[in-house]
Amino acid sequence: MWNCELEEIVSPPKYRPESIAALCEATRFTEAEIKRIYRGFKAECPAGIIREETFKFIYSQFFPQGGK
Repeated sequence: MWNCELEEIVSPPKYRPESIAALCEATRFTEAEIKRIYRGFKAECPAGIIREETFKFIYSQFFPQGGK
């Protein structure tokens, strides 16, 4: 499915949102939707890191029209 092979990364940046509630407010996804998306991401990318090209591919699957 998604290829999450990593190039050598010494210390990847880490992002941790304030809370699931903050994500819900910012994205308008429900808490259940956010948790489902996160579980899928962690299943495909257990290290929690994704390459830019893979992210763009996944994004295009969710939003085929781009940012329109």
